[in-house]
Amino acid sequence: MKNKIIVSIVLLFICFIGIEANAQVTTIDSVATSKVQHFNFDEMQSETIGKGIKRKWFHGEKGQMTIFNLEKGAHIPWHQHPNEQITYIMSGKVKIKTIIDGKETFVEVGAGEVIVFPENVPHEFWALEETVDLDVHVPVRQDWLSKELPAYLKKTKEK
Repeated sequence: MKNKIIVSIVLLFICFIGIEANAQVTTIDSVATSKVQHFNFDEMQSETIGKGIKRKWFHGEKGQMTIFNLEKGAHIPWHQHPNEQITYIMSGKVKIKTIIDGKETFVEVGAGEVIVFPENVPHEFWALEETVDLDVHVPVRQDWLSKELPAYLKKTKEK
């Protein structure tokens, strides 16, 4: 568990490393306009977004974090988005189809491993076993802000 916390902190740091540090507080006025948020995944309600797929997520001003609970056989269809995605598999294992060096490629990613998808790189997931997946997206996924699921999530199926 301690390693998972450390990796989560490192992922957050990596996520925001490329963003300009405009949140540096140097005056009383900037403190008054800063918005610190605090979340507890254990207290959040999961939402079912597909067959065998549940998520809990939150977002800040520039990025978001999501925990997916995937049942064995759960499928997240082929999709892409204009957001960098950092995926850390906390437990379990997934098979991912994506584009590497211009070719469709399958990669298995297991507990303790991370895969990073640059913006607009297509990807697709299958849970090979019960899996907990922590994703960080930068910037915030605009397609997630409405209550309507993105079209690709309406196509989930087991494989």
